Amino acid sequence: MSRISTNNAFQRIIGVNNQSAMRTLERLSTGYAINRGADDPAGLIASENFQARLSANQAQVTSIERNEAFMNIRDGALGAQLDNIGDLDGLVVQAANEGGTTGSEIGAVSTQVDGILSGIERVLPATGIDIMRDVTTQMQVGTDEVSGDPIYEEVSMSDLSRVMEQDPEAAQRLVDGARDAVLQERAQIGADQRAAEAERRVLEEEQINIAQANSSIRDADYARESSNLVRDQILGEASIAAELASRASSAAVLRLLDLQA
Repeated sequence: MSRISTNNAFQRIIGVNNQSAMRTLERLSTGYAINRGADDPAGLIASENFQARLSANQAQVTSIERNEAFMNIRDGALGAQLDNIGDLDGLVVQAANEGGTTGSEIGAVSTQVDGILSGIERVLPATGIDIMRDVTTQMQVGTDEVSGDPIYEEVSMSDLSRVMEQDPEAAQRLVDGARDAVLQERAQIGADQRAAEAERRVLEEEQINIAQANSSIRDADYARESSNLVRDQILGEASIAAELASRASSAAVLRLLDLQA
């Protein structure tokens, strides 16, 4: 009875060591300290909550990065519009000082203005503002024959070529208004870009902290698990050796009893 009890005890020890070694090998192979709910129920809940927060944060970061890319496109388009407006400014000044300018030269200026306006029109969708129609001013087009009061027409950037010929001052107001509108829009985009960058940095820092907290719960400690595996192997080998020694001792006792009989 004592021999059977001893063998059962050794078998239990060997079984426990084998189970411990298998769990350790599983952690080493997966890299996770928690592979099933039974490993750490509370830790599993905390880890899953951290994973959900990481997913939500990443979605926000992706959305902000997409918005930043869109704002960069708008900023570049507005910069191109400023270059176009600068060219228009020079042409408006040139047309206003038309003394000594030939008809062909005036026609060339008008052609250049139309070309620049076409370029501005093409870039408009990327800028987010319609300076061709939203920027307006009043241009005097005549005088009332009865009252003698001036008659005004509302004109926009799309009318610039005609306005330059009839009212250079109104043309200058249009160009100045377009520049102010573009500068204001670009300044607003710059402020939005800074706000988006700050928000993204906060989210990325939070991601790092959440990932570290989750790693401390979920990830396996390779050094500790490797040490545990070596310990389990040593204990297993020692248990097997002890069982073999016990069996050998029991056999020797039985042989001695047989000799005495």
